[in-house]
Formats: sequence, structure tokens, C-alpha cells
Amino acid sequence: MSPLLATALAAGELICEFSDGYRKSYLAEISGDAPQPEMFFVYEAVKGDSAEVLAARRAGRKPVQVRAEGEYIHFIQSDGPSVRVTTLTGCTRTKAVAGGETCTRFSARHAWHFDPPRASVDPDESFRRQPTGAATGTCEPWKVE
Repeated sequence: MSPLLATALAAGELICEFSDGYRKSYLAEISGDAPQPEMFFVYEAVKGDSAEVLAARRAGRKPVQVRAEGEYIHFIQSDGPSVRVTTLTGCTRTKAVAGGETCTRFSARHAWHFDPPRASVDPDESFRRQPTGAATGTCEPWKVE
């Protein structure tokens, strides 16, 4: 099990925020302002292969498939004939805890895919084919002991 997966699973819950890659403010970019978060997700009950997600602007918890492929972790949510995929791509901040370090912030990308079989069967390949306009953001554990 990768250290990234172990930390994400140990957290049990992740809070993620993303800036929508398709709607960039050029004035904010020119002035150096940080992008404003536009999408929020809370992944609860994260286990080896499943979780539940609460998403801003969407009612109720939805089941999510968790896939650890290579160096990435993918949270795959069915959405009709498509899937929404949040991919943890690395650890950007750590904290010293008893016995070593733990990740307190993950870099992440979120995209809407219209090829559900590929996203479920080979999420790494699906991630590599992600459009450049996919939403970028971060995920943090709800609690860090």
C-alpha cells in the first residue's frame, strides 16, 4: 500500500476544494489573486475500496469507488451515463506525528468523464487523458491526530 493511500485511508474523511479549470479569471491571474474555490466535496467513511461523498450544490450522500492505482488514488462517483473522478496526485504538506510524518494536504484534480468503463477499469489511463481544463485543488484530512 502506498504511503499516500495509507494516509488518506487513515484520515477516514477528506475535505476537498477545487477551482474550476474552465472558468479562469484572467484579471485575478494578472493581479496575482489566488483562484477562488468553486467546488467542495467531503469524502466520508473512506475505506480500502469505498467511500461516500457529500458535494456542494447536490443533495445527499453518494457512494464512491476508491481505486489506488500506481501512485494515485481515485475517488470515482457514478453520475448517470458519466462519472466524476477526484484524483489525489501527491502530498504537498506534512506534519510530524508519533512514529513519523503524516500528510495534511494532498494535491488533487477533479474531472467529469464520459467514458465510465475506462474510468473504472483503468483510472490511471483515464487520468492521463484528462483535459487540461480539469479542476485543480486540494484535499485535507478532517482530523489529523
